[in-house]
Amino acid sequence: MIICSHCQAQQLEGTIFCTVCGASLLSARSQRQTTASLNRAAEVAQQIEDEVTILPAPTHEVAGPALALVVISSGRRIELPVAPELIIGRKDQQRNFFPDVDFSLDGGYDAGVSRRHARIICENGSYAIEDLGSSNGTFLNRQRVPPSQPMPLRHGDEVQFGMLLVRFELKL
Repeated sequence: MIICSHCQAQQLEGTIFCTVCGASLLSARSQRQTTASLNRAAEVAQQIEDEVTILPAPTHEVAGPALALVVISSGRRIELPVAPELIIGRKDQQRNFFPDVDFSLDGGYDAGVSRRHARIICENGSYAIEDLGSSNGTFLNRQRVPPSQPMPLRHGDEVQFGMLLVRFELKL
């Protein structure tokens, strides 16, 4: 049994606070801190701080262009990897098809985005959009992209996959 130093109530072993008065029942030695002990703790903390070298945060500079598609209806920004081609569409787990850009979360099914809707092609630093024979078409700045005919893609262009409108962003 533990005896509370404040109200003398008996408490079970391992109890941290007195059930009668709420006083801490931790050992008196661990509770007592004098000005000298606090000063020693501060000195040790200062020694540790003096020994630690603080390095500046690393800068994350992007090497090469940064690509993104911004879904106009939600504002969701989809960062794209730089690759020779990126397939755009909706995932289909049953057929084990996972496009590089999946518009399933953006209402792609209801907006008429096909599973294999279009692709973005990168060739010699230039970008193009190509419709892959989608059911509801691909539009670049409100002009229909003919299937299998890549059209040049530039920063700020609006691309519509079915009824889903996105903006292409390119930072060099």
